[in-house]
Amino acid sequence: MNGTWYVVRTSLPFWRTRTDPAISYTPLPDGRVTDTVTYRRAGRDQVVIGVDSRTTDDSGDGWIWRGLGAVTRWTSSRWRMLATEADWALSSFARTPFTPAGIDLLWRSPHPDEDRVAEVLARLPSIAEAAPYAARLFAPVHRRSSLPS
Repeated sequence: MNGTWYVVRTSLPFWRTRTDPAISYTPLPDGRVTDTVTYRRAGRDQVVIGVDSRTTDDSGDGWIWRGLGAVTRWTSSRWRMLATEADWALSSFARTPFTPAGIDLLWRSPHPDEDRVAEVLARLPSIAEAAPYAARLFAPVHRRSSLPS
């Protein structure tokens, strides 16, 4: 999970009006993970930073995200990885006061091979938590080839 992942398919309406969505995970010594979401809106770089803490509930292992910014500090979100491989991952997230529940298909590259993406998308109906969202996925716009340094 460590490193940068690009949102290449999503059910989250938030990404319809933003471009270049990416999530970077950095492990902390205490087992938590820094979760940095970057994107562009109206031509400006935006960043949302949070910390993920492990949790186990009825649906299995997962994470609780807590924002670190002035606006997000009182916000939390439950999420988990449904499937992972070296070059892609599928995450699900619970509804919050600001977002509906849904899934993100993440890739190590913002412009993955579309045949490979199609292979992964074909598997989604067989993943119970992903199936309700599979038909609603869309591709956010990626104008950059990677994150700015």
